[in-house]
Amino acid sequence: METNYFMAKNDLTKAHASLKNCEEEKIQLQANVETWKHKHQLQVVMSENLQGEAILLNDKIKGLQENVDFVKTTNADLTKRIDDLYNTNNVNADIIKKMLEEMEIKNLKVLNLSLALQKQDSLNIHLVKRTKKNISDKKVKKSLEKLGFVFY
Repeated sequence: METNYFMAKNDLTKAHASLKNCEEEKIQLQANVETWKHKHQLQVVMSENLQGEAILLNDKIKGLQENVDFVKTTNADLTKRIDDLYNTNNVNADIIKKMLEEMEIKNLKVLNLSLALQKQDSLNIHLVKRTKKNISDKKVKKSLEKLGFVFY
């Protein structure tokens, strides 16, 4: 009986030691489970943050794509306007050239008329001087008084 008692006591001691080891492993495993839960929660939070960032980046990409499309259409419109202005400027340049040519022609006509008037004036002066020699001042006064001129 004593042997059984010592064996049972030994088994009990071993069982207590085994129980103590199991409890220590249990505590360690619970700590590991808590650590893994925290890591999992951290991973979930990081995943949600990454999803939020992905959504923001997608929105930003859409906005940038819209800006690119707007810039492309604006660029096309500006290119068309520049072409229109270029064509208009060419037409205006042709019109201005024609107007300058016409002005040169008119300028030559005015110059010719001016020269003709100078010749006519010089002839008139010459004729007046000649006629003045032939007509006396009294005759001229009488003729002018007949026409209605009054002298004082």
